[in-house]
Parts: sequence; structure tokens; C-alpha cells
Amino acid sequence: MRRRIFLAVAASALLVTGCQDVIEAADPPTPAEKLRDAVPDGSQGSFRYTMKELEGNAKGEVNPKEKRMTYTAVFKDDSIGFSMTMAIIVIDQDAWTKVTFDNAKDVTGLPKLPPKWLAIDTSKVDDPEDVRYTHPDPTGAVVLFDHIVDATETSQGAFTGTVDLQASAEVEVVDAAGLTALGEKAKAVPFAAAVDSSGRLTSLTLDVPGAGEQAAFRWEATFSDYGAAPEVKQPPAAQTMPAPPEAYDLLNS
Repeated sequence: MRRRIFLAVAASALLVTGCQDVIEAADPPTPAEKLRDAVPDGSQGSFRYTMKELEGNAKGEVNPKEKRMTYTAVFKDDSIGFSMTMAIIVIDQDAWTKVTFDNAKDVTGLPKLPPKWLAIDTSKVDDPEDVRYTHPDPTGAVVLFDHIVDATETSQGAFTGTVDLQASAEVEVVDAAGLTALGEKAKAVPFAAAVDSSGRLTSLTLDVPGAGEQAAFRWEATFSDYGAAPEVKQPPAAQTMPAPPEAYDLLNS
């Protein structure tokens, strides 16, 4: 009761004295700040994601609370009908992978891998962060938004602008050779993004210009089913085995 009275009296005093000590309202967040805040950081719960990259497509689920995620990527060579599917399950610092090849009769040098989930010794992977849970955003959006050049909110929840791919090279939207070919163009690549009514990122696209031998392409990421994505489970023991050396050759290639 005393505290309520104190607050009421204090409020009245501010009104009587012309609000001399009123703290000014904080500036509203900029479009770039809104986008950085929209990237999954673990507080939004589980979610699904998809990615469309130059080399292929990927999808998966993330459970930040339990540090679990899945990643399934499909790489294709349409000229010969070949495709490779690599699935990875990550539970904190543990990981399993399963790799399958389709229409591989015209492809030489492929490893012969067992059709089981292969338990990975992450210390044998050149970049162990690829197979460990390190951040709830597997797409790299958080890094891209850290290197926004300019951004505009064109309508409620819709954003456009440019990002610096050279400064965010770790996302590997394009490889080192591609960045070199792009030159100055890499420093201001157009993007579009969407955020839902709860302030959560739902999509991000980059329109990467052509350069050298590489044609222009669109890089895409989507986020959905916040709080409702399926549980990420460890593979059954009967369906797993230690990864053979050939698996590490593939992971490190």
C-alpha cells in the first residue's frame, strides 16, 4: 500500500511541476535493429527452416531449449540426373549423419557409406561448428543482418535493403572466388525480408548479381512453425554406427 501511495504522489508531483524530470522516450528501433531482433535467438521456441542456395536446397528443425537441430541438404547435378542427400542430426555436441546417392552410375570417386546413421566424432571434422549446436539460427541470417548497409521498412513487417557479403563471408552465400568476381558489388547486395506480427523472421531473400562465370541467382531462407516444430530425436541405437573414415573425407571435402 505504501509503495502504491508513493507512486501516486510521485506521479502527481511530476504533473504539478511540469514533468521536469520525465525521462524522454527511447527512439523507436531502426529497420536494421528490428531485423536483428527478429532472427531466432532461442526465445521464440522451436521452428522449421528452409534454405535455397546456389549448390542446392536444405531444410530442418531447431529446438533451441534442448540444443537440438536437424539439417537435410540435397545437392543435384541435373545434367546427369545425379543427386546427393546429406542428413545431419545435432544434439548439443553430438551429431549423426546419413548420406545417400541417387543416379550415381556416371559419377566416379564417391565414397561407399553404410545406409545407417553414422555417429560423428566432431573433433575429426575440420570445421566442428558445422556439426555442433552453436546458435539457434542455422541459416546465417544473424550474420547477414549484422552487416546491413541500409534497410527500409516498406510496410508493416516488410523490409528491403542491402547487405555486405564480403563482411559476412562466413555465411558463404557465395564462395571466395565468387566474392572476388563480384568485387564492389558484393558490398551492397539487395535483400528482402519479412517479419510476422510477433516480430519473428519468416523469410529472407538475397538477389546476388552475376559476375564472371557465375550467373545471377536468388538465395532464400524461410522460418515457420515457431513453437510448433516437431521434436528432434536421437537416432535409434540399432540404426547407428561409428562413422568410417570415408564419411570424414566427405565432411571435410
